[in-house]
Amino acid sequence: MKSWLVYSLARIGIFAVLLAVFLVIRLPWPVATIGAALVGLLISYIALPKLRWQVATSFAERRRGPDHDEDTDFEDDFVDAEDSAAPSVDPARSAEPGVVERPASPHADA
Repeated sequence: MKSWLVYSLARIGIFAVLLAVFLVIRLPWPVATIGAALVGLLISYIALPKLRWQVATSFAERRRGPDHDEDTDFEDDFVDAEDSAAPSVDPARSAEPGVVERPASPHADA
């Protein structure tokens, strides 16, 4: 069974049990519903960390896309070419004192 289904059923079960308990002790239904939702959230956060981690991992693996595509590679090559073509200017030899030219990318000096 998929982890997200187990996690969802566990959360709904916790909510249903709490709602039933709150209604049995004769709380008004809006207060019982909101209270069951809040207390159920707290209980599921504390009691279900392993299931929550499995759900998050399965969603992250499903959304994983390609590491590179043509657009990203083109942009990376373009920025790298601009950084390597830009001459480095010594601030001491600059035409205007105090003016320092910076590379096109913050990663050019790395």
